[in-house]
Amino acid sequence: MGELALSVMLVVGASLLVRSFIRLQQVPPGFNPSNVLTLELTMTGQKYGDGSAVLDTYRDIWARLSALPGVTAAGGVSSLPLSQMMAWGPITVEGRTPHPGEAFINVDQRIASLDYFRAMQIPLRRGRLFGEQDIGSAPRVIVIDERMAAELWPNQDAIGRRVRRGGFDASATVPWMTVVGVVGGVKQDALDADSRAAMYLPHLQFPTRALSVVIRGPSSPEALTESVRQQIRALDPELPMYRVTSMADRLDGSLATRRFSMLLLALFATLALGLATIGVYGVMAYFVTQGTRELGIRMALGASPRAILLLVVGQGALVAAAGLVIGLGAAFALGRFMESLLFGVGATDPLTFTAIPLALALVALMACYVPARRAARIDPTVSLRSE
Repeated sequence: MGELALSVMLVVGASLLVRSFIRLQQVPPGFNPSNVLTLELTMTGQKYGDGSAVLDTYRDIWARLSALPGVTAAGGVSSLPLSQMMAWGPITVEGRTPHPGEAFINVDQRIASLDYFRAMQIPLRRGRLFGEQDIGSAPRVIVIDERMAAELWPNQDAIGRRVRRGGFDASATVPWMTVVGVVGGVKQDALDADSRAAMYLPHLQFPTRALSVVIRGPSSPEALTESVRQQIRALDPELPMYRVTSMADRLDGSLATRRFSMLLLALFATLALGLATIGVYGVMAYFVTQGTRELGIRMALGASPRAILLLVVGQGALVAAAGLVIGLGAAFALGRFMESLLFGVGATDPLTFTAIPLALALVALMACYVPARRAARIDPTVSLRSE
């Protein structure tokens, strides 16, 4: 009974985690992680002391990487999706009256190169992306995501709107930035977390020295690694390049904690189920062995093999039913405890709490059936002489 109760609790918990993991894998991240190689670059030293040197070097990098065989786009961003890295700060929206008690509006602020959106296949919803004309001397522009557009300009067209960095008390010298495009939102922290509103600033106007580089290439992006290293080393042998991995691996790594929890609980659930099955079989086999004489007397007095079979299975079913009821109660408690680990599945998911007990009841009945069938074949003359 105890083994069955434990197995019900663990198998239900493991099933909830498995279903959550499947649901999580189906969440669109907002980009296409397939065939993308990523790495991080940081330009240091006096040679990269001014913005023009940084931009010239990155132009050479984009040209070299885009010329590699199989590469369709190469770009960079200040913080990759699913990296849990962000730079956020207050902004002021032109013509917007603050709500009562509103201190400021915070959004994620990311710096992106020209081909970043194409390399990551982040869809353009409205307007345009950054172009060569968006240089430092040109009017400031930004691309925003769908969430920022919906929050700041609901049921309106965000294209042409202006914002500037800083709160309501920002200096009047801070330039306004015009929204020229709206792109799809991406998962910045994790697949199961809603990202904040975000805006992208053109690298040509905000020449940061550190970027995460993304390269969309052939079916095996890892095959590009050595070629990418050679091109960057040829440009600057001292340029730091690190965390070279595929975007698919980064996505897979973001699920590592959930995968470990799921596999660990599934292992315990499997062991518990095996022990419960063996336990039920062992108890019923012992019952048949100890009750050989009693069963023989029943058969000698006219009990049919079918009646003996039902008797033994019935006794096992009572034990199994008690274990299942206790286990279900424990599973409800475990589900509440695991609620923070679940995604897209309720802690009391009806399908799981119905299918698992039924499946375990079938396993328990099968474990009872083998000893019961042996009992039904007992020869009364032999059993009556047994000690």
